[in-house]
Amino acid sequence: MIGQTVVNEHVANWSLKEKVGQLFILAFPGKSADAAEQMIAEYNLGGCYLSQDNAETFAEARALNQSLDQILEKHNRLPLLLGVDQEGAWGVLVGESNTGPGNLALGVPDNVQGTSRMYRVIGEEMRSAGFNCILGPCCDVNFNPASPIIDTRSFGDQPAKVSAHCAAAVSGLHDGGIVACAKHFPGHGDTQGDSHREIPQVDKSYDELRANDLAPFAAAIDASVDMVMTSHILYPQLDPTSPATLSSEIIEKVLHQDLGFDGIIISDSMNMGAIQHHYDAVDAAVQALAAGVTMIMLSEEHYDHSLAYFDKQVAMIQGVVAAVEQGRLDESVIDEAVKRVVRFKYDKLEPQIRYQDVDLVQNRTIALQAAAEGVTWVRGGLDELQEKPLYLLNATPDSSYHNLVNPRGIGPNQAESAYSRFAQELKSLHPDCREVTVAGLPCADDGNIIVVTENYPLPGEDFEQSAAQELVAQLSGDYRDLIIVALRSPYDLLAYPDARHYLCAHSSRIESAEVTAQILMGQCEPGYGTAVSQVS
Repeated sequence: MIGQTVVNEHVANWSLKEKVGQLFILAFPGKSADAAEQMIAEYNLGGCYLSQDNAETFAEARALNQSLDQILEKHNRLPLLLGVDQEGAWGVLVGESNTGPGNLALGVPDNVQGTSRMYRVIGEEMRSAGFNCILGPCCDVNFNPASPIIDTRSFGDQPAKVSAHCAAAVSGLHDGGIVACAKHFPGHGDTQGDSHREIPQVDKSYDELRANDLAPFAAAIDASVDMVMTSHILYPQLDPTSPATLSSEIIEKVLHQDLGFDGIIISDSMNMGAIQHHYDAVDAAVQALAAGVTMIMLSEEHYDHSLAYFDKQVAMIQGVVAAVEQGRLDESVIDEAVKRVVRFKYDKLEPQIRYQDVDLVQNRTIALQAAAEGVTWVRGGLDELQEKPLYLLNATPDSSYHNLVNPRGIGPNQAESAYSRFAQELKSLHPDCREVTVAGLPCADDGNIIVVTENYPLPGEDFEQSAAQELVAQLSGDYRDLIIVALRSPYDLLAYPDARHYLCAHSSRIESAEVTAQILMGQCEPGYGTAVSQVS
């Protein structure tokens, strides 16, 4: 542990501009570290949010992060916080990395060993790529099945179970030698809206939040989570005017005083619609810092890859500097936050060993096992298919896939659909399987009919699934023994009262699609737990 005297001396050598810059986690488009050099050299940048847009492979990630290391050394700067959304349902280096099935599938078993193992894999792989921080786990509880942005990013809808898996995820990341960040405080799971677009509201009393939504964060803190990310959500019974990121009532009284968290607090992206559409950018940053946020994140500043992107980020830092100089923000707030960041970097980031070799093949085995444990017959079940022809139908129209990969590199980053991998694996196991459209379906009782649904939690937009849901609802009434394979969360089962057989992967990840086909064909055993309590 570094001494306070060393921390104080380090900070004393920085100008106000450099101290403020150290409190910003910024993003840049493209795969060259040169894009960040000015921010590092002139403004003493504190960290970077990196996405699939910055690196698509381990080789690209290592090259990028090693170049950033060289820039830091050149300008005698502390390590950058290099954070990535490698949290399962969302991921980076997708196609090479082992994301696992995502949190909802991990939350199916009653034990947490699979979660701990999977998050250790995540930590080790991301350190191998040169990153030093996982912006996860999501500690949100799925109280609202209609929540458009959390869904499979949550471990489930039971607070005690979600709490246990959140603690296991933090421990797994620490075993993997990397920093963990619990999000989205105080909880995004009971919202109807998406804070990428608007300010959602959760109208609960503090006692209700403490017993439910806050429980997983308390568990993560007890597991020594390093960081907590705030959400841009309004909790009117805690603070009637300001969302959590801007609320001292929530950050100081709830997170610091009640839950006892004394680590780094970062904001969710300050360029999300919840902030951008309602606040002046600089005013919001000043209010967040005054409320107790340690580091400001602008991870999605390049929403449109605008050429004015860097100018906007520089203006944010300069605006906070001006606020201090004008007396609108006390410099002691900046000093206290900077000292906390410097200590964190010496204690947590400096000792990390990055760029080590990892066994991706062995890690894939772990990911497949975790995925298999998350596949369950939520309703009905089959020991084996009847001796009839096998028909496979994708309920999702081609038009739904247009936004599967976000151009900003944020989100699932899954170029191959879950259905595509499921169909490939199923046909390899059952070569006579006939992939058909609705017009090619047989009459009732003339074949085994499998219809597949899927969904993806996309940032600021939706994966269109209404057409798929309408089709499945119709087919489940027309075909008594219809087999619904859900490569998604199970909540849409609520719309299918006639469905008799519903096999749910709790995930749209490739690993889950693959093992779900194997389970359907009797090649391996399904899981037997549940991550949710709202469907049956």
